[in-house]
Amino acid sequence: MTAKKISVTLQVTSEVEARELRDAWEEIVTGKKLVRMEAFEHATEAIMERARGALEVIERAIREHPTTGQAGRLVRFLAAIYNGYDFSFDLTDLRALDTELANACLDYLNYDRLATREVHHHLSGGDQELQRWILDYRVEPRLSLDESQAKAFAKLMEQTHREPNELLREAVNLLLDKYRRKPSGAAP
Repeated sequence: MTAKKISVTLQVTSEVEARELRDAWEEIVTGKKLVRMEAFEHATEAIMERARGALEVIERAIREHPTTGQAGRLVRFLAAIYNGYDFSFDLTDLRALDTELANACLDYLNYDRLATREVHHHLSGGDQELQRWILDYRVEPRLSLDESQAKAFAKLMEQTHREPNELLREAVNLLLDKYRRKPSGAAP
């Protein structure tokens, strides 16, 4: 059997993609995994490149379709990336996003795990835009109570004969109203 020569031409959009494709082809041809530091650096660059594009897709979707449920989910996702302790994001919400948007979130999440730079530094409108989106979409911070606060809350429920969710909702609304009325630049 004679070997046949096959020619394939692929078009890539960046140097990072070209290196990624070249490295993948080398692994296929040689059967050896690339473990050099250079391969790691290329992989990191590829992750960063995909993250930049992903964030552009996310921002564009929020700006162009602000009244959709997808925009709200994307803002909650960005808030959780920004501060996961205060803002939670249910990963099953990714199921409700278009494939392109869900993949953009996953690409950005992959970048975020590198802990290189906070998301608000990458947004075109910066921290101010993210904070505005969080307020506009009413992304509520997670509540956490220490033991003494939990006891006081339980006592309040008993005294007022009200349901926990009703009390929490009222407390959160009061805190948010107080927060929203603060003049800009005021200390928290």
